[in-house]
Amino acid sequence: MRSIRHLRSPSVRFGAVSCALGLLLACSDGGEGDGDGEAASTASTTSTTTGPEGTFTSLTYNVAGLPQGINPDQNPEQNQPLIGPLLNAYDVVLVQEDFGTYTEVLRAEAEHPHLSDPHPGPQVLNPIGRVEAAVGDGLNIHSRLPIGELERVPWTGCGAASGDCLALKGFAATELTLEDGVGIDLYTLHMEAGGADSALRGDDLAQLAAHLAAHAPGAVIIGGDWNLEYADDPDGDQLRSFLAETGLQDVCDVVDCGADADVIDRFLFRSDDRVTLEPTRHHFERETFVDPAGLPLSDHDPLAVDWSWST
Repeated sequence: MRSIRHLRSPSVRFGAVSCALGLLLACSDGGEGDGDGEAASTASTTSTTTGPEGTFTSLTYNVAGLPQGINPDQNPEQNQPLIGPLLNAYDVVLVQEDFGTYTEVLRAEAEHPHLSDPHPGPQVLNPIGRVEAAVGDGLNIHSRLPIGELERVPWTGCGAASGDCLALKGFAATELTLEDGVGIDLYTLHMEAGGADSALRGDDLAQLAAHLAAHAPGAVIIGGDWNLEYADDPDGDQLRSFLAETGLQDVCDVVDCGADADVIDRFLFRSDDRVTLEPTRHHFERETFVDPAGLPLSDHDPLAVDWSWST
C-alpha cells in the first residue's frame, strides 16, 4: 500500500470455540475496567497560518460476528442489528469478526459514506493458500473520511489448537484522507488467539513491522484486537519490542487510560514530519453498546479514541 502524507490530489474471543456447522474459530475475551469521557464528536477541519488541522473520532470493535450457535455465549442474530446504528456516532470505525454472515445487517442503517468492500471469502481471496480456511479475515472499516481500497494481508502462520487456521486472520491497510491533500495510513488487525500461540503472535508483529517499514513509514494509526497484554509473558516484551522497532506509541502512553491501560483492544499510532497525530480521549463505550437488558452486545468492549491532527 502506498503511504500518503501530503498528497497532490485527494484519495479518497477468541476464547474456546466449539465446532459447529463445520466452522470452528477462536475468539478472545474482551477486557474489563473503568473509563471516563464525553460523547464522540464529528470530524472537523480548520485552516490556520500554520497549515490545516482538525479532529475526528474513532472506534475499534470486535463485533462477535460468527454465525449464531458457533459461540454459545453470543447472540449475533439479536445483537448485530443493535450494533449497526450505534457505529454511526464515530467518524472512523474499525471492526473485527465481521465475517460476512451479518455484514449487510450491520450496515443496514450505516450513515458512513465510505464502507470497505467485505472480504469475498477464502474461495476468492486466499493469497497464502490456507486450505483449512472457512472464512475471510473479518476486518472492515466504516468511515466519514475518505478511505482507499483495503489491502488485506493474512498472517502467514496460524494456531490450529485455537481454531485460528479456519480463518484468514491478519491485518487490513488503507489510506485515510484527513483533508484534501493530507492523509495518513490506517490499519486494522486481529491477531492470533489462544495461550499456546505466543510465538505466533510474535511472528504476527514481525510481519506487521515489515509491512509498515515497506509500505507505511510515516504517520499511521493501527487499531484492533491485539490479543496481547503488557502484563502477560511474553506478550509484554513482544509489544514493547514492536513499539521500539516501529516508533509507534500506545494511546495509553499519551492519554491517562486508568484501569483500561492494558486491554487487548487498543490503538497504536505514529506521527511524521508532516502530520502530527494526538489522541485526546480514550474510553470503552460499555454503557452504550448493550442490549435492552443492559447486557454487552459482544464479548469485547468497543474502544473509542478521539484524535486531533495538524500539519
